[in-house]
Amino acid sequence: MLISDIVEYAARKYPGRAALRFEDQVITFADLRDRVRTTANALLAIAAPGERVAVLSANRPEYIDLYYGVPGAGMALTFLNHRLHPSEITALVEHAQASVLIVSGEYVEAMTERRHEMPGVKVVVGLDGGGDRSFADLLAGASFAEPPRPDEDSLAWLVYTSGTTGKPKGVMLSHRNLVTGVIGSAAQWEIPDGSVFLFCFPLCHVGGYAVLVNHMRQATVGIVRAYDNETFLRLVADWKVTQTGLAPTMIAFLLSHPGIEDRDLGTLEAIGYGASAIPAEVLRRGMDVLGCDFYQGFGMSETGGNILYFGIAEHRRAAAGEAHLLAAAGRVMDMADIRIVDDGFRDVAPGEPGEMIVRCDQVMSGYWREPELTGAAFQDGWFRTGDVVRRDDEGMVYIVDRIKDMIITGGENVASREVEQVLYRHPSIADAAVFGVPDPRWGEAVCAAVVLRPDAAMIDAATTAEEIIAFAREHLGGYKVPRRVELVAELPRNVAGKVLKRDLRSLYKEVS
Repeated sequence: MLISDIVEYAARKYPGRAALRFEDQVITFADLRDRVRTTANALLAIAAPGERVAVLSANRPEYIDLYYGVPGAGMALTFLNHRLHPSEITALVEHAQASVLIVSGEYVEAMTERRHEMPGVKVVVGLDGGGDRSFADLLAGASFAEPPRPDEDSLAWLVYTSGTTGKPKGVMLSHRNLVTGVIGSAAQWEIPDGSVFLFCFPLCHVGGYAVLVNHMRQATVGIVRAYDNETFLRLVADWKVTQTGLAPTMIAFLLSHPGIEDRDLGTLEAIGYGASAIPAEVLRRGMDVLGCDFYQGFGMSETGGNILYFGIAEHRRAAAGEAHLLAAAGRVMDMADIRIVDDGFRDVAPGEPGEMIVRCDQVMSGYWREPELTGAAFQDGWFRTGDVVRRDDEGMVYIVDRIKDMIITGGENVASREVEQVLYRHPSIADAAVFGVPDPRWGEAVCAAVVLRPDAAMIDAATTAEEIIAFAREHLGGYKVPRRVELVAELPRNVAGKVLKRDLRSLYKEVS
């Protein structure tokens, strides 16, 4: 099965149903099928199967056309994060060896000025005009016929990792990888027929596979150019949104939006979240104020979507008092297989921490042009996630920490996630990140960067930091307590909402 088959099948079943909504546009599944076919055929006139087509744009319907149409032409869609500096973007284009660059109007000038940095690019296509030729001209006259079918194992998406721990890597996802991940999620996410899903993240991230999952279930997907609370609340009411996806931080700030209790959210049935665990108080208030259920998916770019699922029933249990469940990432999904191993690649005992390794058809083909990194990422056919986890008697998997985020202080291991969950219980803290910084005596010291709630009472920064440290000491062993607390306006995050701890470690590497 190909990615583009998702749209083909949906168009045969529900041709007149809305597939996409964006601002005042409504695009049916039949319309989307024609747009995808036309896009694929148009690209085949300027590039060959196997080449990379890079896209630089904020969210818009044409991005979805490219989601399906580029792989449908046998080419690989290369995602470019529009929040990066132009020099970083051109470096990714060159690393991907992209022959076609598709750019929206606001980025045409910057990319044109740096064209010399991308000698491999043969054609720059402007979504709004500009470049070597416009997207409209490219599509003009292209056939509506179904293009020649590529192989299921051909490269479909080239997704660059967020670089939270180092240089971005190009994750190679084939049709088989993505379709397997989509089928697994479509089978386990609770998506009733006729759902309307509001996608609020940038489409330049692998999390956009949620669009494919909902289209697999013939659900309508609404997209926003950029997220803000007011737009979200308006569209939920206007489009009668039934489900959406938000990061826990977005949920927390949505709940603090003025007048949230009086907004029309009657159609909203469920919110999916990822990127991090959700604090218990945020879950309880979310269920109460927003009047909906919650579920969580856990995955990474390299797994082409979710491999763990934490469902609605378990979230209800957590809100009813079993708060320990909120530290879980969920149960292994039906299309995935995991093991939890020690440093010797031996399975650990139930309940013991170890590295989670994964083997299934949705795991990436490898890292683009990085054979050594690819070799290091796999062992005996298993992909090494770098996540330290444990599994309980119910089969729930708990993320202890990223291996690279574990803090070793005085010979003791400290899981940053455990400390963060304690800090989230402090009534004045809205957001928190815990990380290690060099320490001449202990090797590493535990440091925390926190964002206070808008209504938090504060005498001064030093006193507030001391009070937070004292709070942590009431709930944690001494070696886990932050030695330093920094008050910040916001935490650095990537487009998926994950905290860039590398940036924090660099900023606060000198401990006072």
